[in-house]
Amino acid sequence: MRRREFVADLAGVAALCAVVPNDWRVTFRPRFADEPFTLGVASGDPAPTGVVIWTRLAPRPLEPDGGMTAGRVVVTWEVADDEGFRRIVKQGRATAAFELSHSIHVDVDGLAPDRWYFYRFRAGDATSPVGRLRTTPATGAATPLRFAVASCQHYEFGHYTAYRHMAAEELDLVTHLGDYIYEYSETQFVPNQNRIRPHVGLEIRTLDDYRRRYAQYKSDPLLQMAHARCPWVVTWDDHEVDNNYATSIGENEMESEEQVRARRAAGYQAWWEHQPVRVPRARSWADLSITRALDWGSLARFWVLDTRQYRSDQPC
Repeated sequence: MRRREFVADLAGVAALCAVVPNDWRVTFRPRFADEPFTLGVASGDPAPTGVVIWTRLAPRPLEPDGGMTAGRVVVTWEVADDEGFRRIVKQGRATAAFELSHSIHVDVDGLAPDRWYFYRFRAGDATSPVGRLRTTPATGAATPLRFAVASCQHYEFGHYTAYRHMAAEELDLVTHLGDYIYEYSETQFVPNQNRIRPHVGLEIRTLDDYRRRYAQYKSDPLLQMAHARCPWVVTWDDHEVDNNYATSIGENEMESEEQVRARRAAGYQAWWEHQPVRVPRARSWADLSITRALDWGSLARFWVLDTRQYRSDQPC
């Protein structure tokens, strides 16, 4: 190749790079102004040979987009037999995308049944906290099970000391029955003297609103501790979108069906972005299907239900 042609080709490549949208650009060695793993790690929906592991890059979690810039960041994940990660059994890369709030969902497979493992994530020079995951017993195995049930964790009305106790127990699983967040504004319960710590912002309605509310809840260190201790199986109830909503009917009768569906889509997307779940893709976030089942050997079957998206409106 002649020198002049080579220089011309370089100029063409540079021009092409200049017009690539920021959302499409992939960064392998990101630099963060602050610690990016502020929301901790989690695992969920365990199976005999696998589990979903989750995290989200959010160096400034209460800011728009979690303090991240547009683009995609390559995140490395590792699963090991030991907490020191001397015996790594699975590893790989995942891409944290701007349009999904830089969340990471890895469906790890090829693990042994009825086993505990450790996992972590790396991005740039940052390393996440270490979490524990557990696979379920093999089909037909009558293995004992210790699990906890949680729901209705209204951030304003109490500290999450129950999660400290859960983290201290030798639990195999936590099931969360919904109302992981509440949509109310920071001023909605001012007259109530039982409010311990206020929400940030107005009543949430947009995707950015829901993301910030999840970030506030997931910033709680005791909730992070319980998530890191064992896998969770989660569903939603009403407050992940709007109090007492049913199908496309909101609490406020002045909202149209289109407005409720738009709000539902925002709430459902933010729920998925912040939970370690294995659910099928949907054509629209407003129609996300979360019903699924989980077996614990031959001992138990968990049916995960959706009691909001398909229900009729309550009469009162």
